[in-house]
Amino acid sequence: MGRPRSKRHRAGFFSYWYCCRFGWPSSGRYLAKVAKSRKACHSRCLTWLTWGSLEKPAATSIPEIETALASYKSVCTNPGQPIWAVAENYRFEPAFVESKKLVAGVGDMMNVQVIIEGSMNSSNPYFSSSWRRNFEGGFILDMGVHFIAGLRMMVGCEVTSVSAITSHIDRTLPPPDIISSNFKLENGCSGVFVMVVSSSSPKIIWRVVGSKGTVQVERGKVDGKHGYLVSLYSADGQCKSTFHPFCGVHEELKFFIHDIVQANLKQGNGYEAEPRSSFVEGARDVAVLEAMLESGSKGGTLVNVKKF
Repeated sequence: MGRPRSKRHRAGFFSYWYCCRFGWPSSGRYLAKVAKSRKACHSRCLTWLTWGSLEKPAATSIPEIETALASYKSVCTNPGQPIWAVAENYRFEPAFVESKKLVAGVGDMMNVQVIIEGSMNSSNPYFSSSWRRNFEGGFILDMGVHFIAGLRMMVGCEVTSVSAITSHIDRTLPPPDIISSNFKLENGCSGVFVMVVSSSSPKIIWRVVGSKGTVQVERGKVDGKHGYLVSLYSADGQCKSTFHPFCGVHEELKFFIHDIVQANLKQGNGYEAEPRSSFVEGARDVAVLEAMLESGSKGGTLVNVKKF
């Protein structure tokens, strides 16, 4: 089952698939019409809906995140209810679930590399999306939250500080379209995050180097199926690889529906929904990119990542 692209893909808007207030037909389309701004959408969604899932990115700025969280707390009568999720499928891709387990077995973390050479050009269906061009960060923020989600999933800890340089080369894209950042994790390990929005040779890689081995996740295609190749390089020079076709969207939706059913059965008693879908997780992805963009605007100044 796919998601309806035209209705769903608006940053911060409740998903057409996921608007789940029973008895309220076409709720996703209705919200898209009445919510004139992201802030209005957050507050109205939380006031009107029992359950819902936002399209990523969770927000476009730190103040917007803080306002949204305050609104949620004001309507959250029971722990975890209403369920308020963010549609971030990367945290549900089996490749990242597996790689997280593998990283735990490669010893002390020594370095992390995330290299993104995207393919956002006129042939891409999202290239002409007006809303992706109407907030600061543009495609870096919209696309980047996926890659930060994958990074955070793999390493199992938070990014605490960043220093970045940004530039704008492709004038058909909103600025910036290139970002190169050094970052530090809360476990003390350093890493690099490099993202080119539109490249002539697309490539997407996450790589964690440990004292006893290296884990790499690379986006690719095997037997006609798109997905991720997860490779474990051991200290003895051996390499074991497994290919995982894309299925994060389906897994994410399954968990969300399961949460709705369970929360409905346990109304009044509180229910803890799947944490990978939470708004806070989406907010943490945005916070990392916001820090990188801020650092880039200041010529590489060290910026601490906002904690949520």
